[in-house]
Amino acid sequence: MQYEISNGVISIAAVLKGAELVSLKKSGTEYLWQADSVVWNRSAPNLFPFVGKLNGGVYRFEGKTYPMTPHGFARDVPFALSKRTDTYLRFALSDTDETRKVYPFPFLFEITYTITGSTLTQTWRVTNTGKSMMYFSLGAHPGFMCPGQGGKLTDWTIRFSGDKKIDRVTARTINAAGLVQEKTDSFSLSDGTVRVTDDMFSHDALIFEKSGVKAVTLLDKSKKEFVRVDFDTDVFGLWSPQERGAPFLCIEPWYGRCDLAGFSGELSEREWGNSLPPSAVFEKSFSITLF
Repeated sequence: MQYEISNGVISIAAVLKGAELVSLKKSGTEYLWQADSVVWNRSAPNLFPFVGKLNGGVYRFEGKTYPMTPHGFARDVPFALSKRTDTYLRFALSDTDETRKVYPFPFLFEITYTITGSTLTQTWRVTNTGKSMMYFSLGAHPGFMCPGQGGKLTDWTIRFSGDKKIDRVTARTINAAGLVQEKTDSFSLSDGTVRVTDDMFSHDALIFEKSGVKAVTLLDKSKKEFVRVDFDTDVFGLWSPQERGAPFLCIEPWYGRCDLAGFSGELSEREWGNSLPPSAVFEKSFSITLF
């Protein structure tokens, strides 16, 4: 079942599975990739309690080893709709016997979608409902369609914006196991922009750390703004499965990322992970503006 809201300017739809956004429209134009099992069977999954892959598909906590699927389990389990208005949706997920088998922490994970004008604001709220320190990562993974009929990814230009002028961005790359490696790709920018190339994502996702970037805008073939994602994370990713001819690009604000190649430490030692004391709340937002 889809839950739809509209403010007369933009409209969105989300489903209970993963509290995933499955539609984002303005003036009848769909901005969000419509899941296709041949190319990518998701539209905008929410990543929790991990982002990316773990070394060996496992993590260690207090002497025990736990398995975990890439990007965590939240994207594959049903949330509950806890509040709905004409311009607001809130979904909630709590720990269960099943989640505690792979993630031994009590939690409440809430996701809200709010639309104002041409902007969608998505907010995550994580509450530690347990009695000990909780460790987690979370992130977004929305895929944005190429505008126009027959649009190609290489028609697009990416603009990076921050508090200061950005002339170059450097990204960590992913190895064959889906883990971060020391290898980096560097992109020189012209007025803050770079054109998408055929091999930009040949190493899977590009991961940007402490780049100073606070917004990523996709520009269409005529260099007109199409969609902008604003965030306040120190880590974000860009990704498209170009080898499958994907006509979309994901802009992914993250609080966390996949393991570093060779990492074998404890959960608390993972780079970019978050810790939350008992009864504490972690709340963060990002926004998507349609043009």
